[in-house]
Amino acid sequence: MHLIQRRYEQGFTLGEALTSTAILGILLSLAVPAFTHLTLSSQKSSAAQQVRSLLNHARSIAVTQKETTVLCGSQDGYTCAKTGARFLIVFVDHNLNGRADSGEFIRQEPVPSDTRYQLNASSLDSIRFRPNGTASSYGSIALCPSADNRYAARLIVSSMGRVRSARDSDGDGVIEGADGRPQSCPA
Repeated sequence: MHLIQRRYEQGFTLGEALTSTAILGILLSLAVPAFTHLTLSSQKSSAAQQVRSLLNHARSIAVTQKETTVLCGSQDGYTCAKTGARFLIVFVDHNLNGRADSGEFIRQEPVPSDTRYQLNASSLDSIRFRPNGTASSYGSIALCPSADNRYAARLIVSSMGRVRSARDSDGDGVIEGADGRPQSCPA
């Protein structure tokens, strides 16, 4: 008499595979927005730190070289522009013409293509530091890695030359400028 030996197949049934795929899809749909938030927050922090470093560098150069030093956005890497910056430049402005001439250029940083900058200075298209480290005028720089105002950052330069970050004082998730109005990202 022959005994029938059963072989057990290992694997997933169609129902198990579909259930696993559905659960994976649900988990991914929850993870993607969180990852997007993390990415944009990281871009904002990185951009703000880059600009803060440049502002502090410009102030330090002004004090150590006892010369007016300028930080501005630039489309061509030499002349200052309030918007549309492809570079952030720092230079000692010996002749006070607002342009990085030969021998004045100190530092140039490319602006990440996914981050928009907007300079708001009370008098010019740049932030200028005097030889004593004070700013020639109050100003700020807005940074936006996306069109969503929740990811905006603003660095404010006081007339004393100190740099501070704007804060969300009313808890709505959007920072306010020095005037108390919510920060909006430049288009």
